[in-house]
Amino acid sequence: MKYTGPQNVESLMETYDSEYNAGKPNAKPTPSLKDRTIDADTREPRIELIQQMFIDETITTKEYIDKIDLSQPEYITFTTDKSTGKTRIIEYTLGDVDAKYPRNEWIQMLLDKGIKIEYYKDYEEYLDIRTSMFPKEYLALDDADSFDQADYVDKNIQEYQRIQEARKSNPDVKDWIVIGENALPSTPGRMYVCKIESGFKIRSKKTSNGEPKLSDEQKTDLQNKGIEPDGWEVVYTDEKGNIL
Repeated sequence: MKYTGPQNVESLMETYDSEYNAGKPNAKPTPSLKDRTIDADTREPRIELIQQMFIDETITTKEYIDKIDLSQPEYITFTTDKSTGKTRIIEYTLGDVDAKYPRNEWIQMLLDKGIKIEYYKDYEEYLDIRTSMFPKEYLALDDADSFDQADYVDKNIQEYQRIQEARKSNPDVKDWIVIGENALPSTPGRMYVCKIESGFKIRSKKTSNGEPKLSDEQKTDLQNKGIEPDGWEVVYTDEKGNIL
């Protein structure tokens, strides 16, 4: 249902906060933020469950929550340690995110940018930009690479606005991929191949990190010979996301 009330922090939080909190298993800050390194042989049951929920879609959010220890952080982010090549895991909660980026200040920032929040999905998506930004800023504290918060926020806002616009003509599409300036339907079994100067980028919904796990031979065949991997619908785009 479309929200038609005042576009101010107090009214929006009163309308949507309860629903937003209900979908998060753990809203308390972690006693000490977890950051650890794992190797390829490490078994992580929660990681496997996350893959089942978000990637394979073989379990629902409720089934995931029923299977996990709610006292544990609900967010897990992976990155490769540049000095060791090993995988680092950062575990954190909604409480950690709220502590770093207070919800009321974040919403006011959105309103100051002229953004209107008219549906719960808008509220959730705009607040969740904080969730993906949190580990990036956390890692930037001890990384030589700089991180521009304002640029990251604006880019993610623009991407979501492209999805909002695309939804108007395709309301039944659940998931979207933003490539360049366009939002495209994210469909299991469909691979978007974006042609760039150095070759191509692959985007899809089927495997972790949005990228199909193709062999080197498959990638070479796709790039140099146009031989498409079995079992995939391949859609070619330019860097702006225009279908070729």
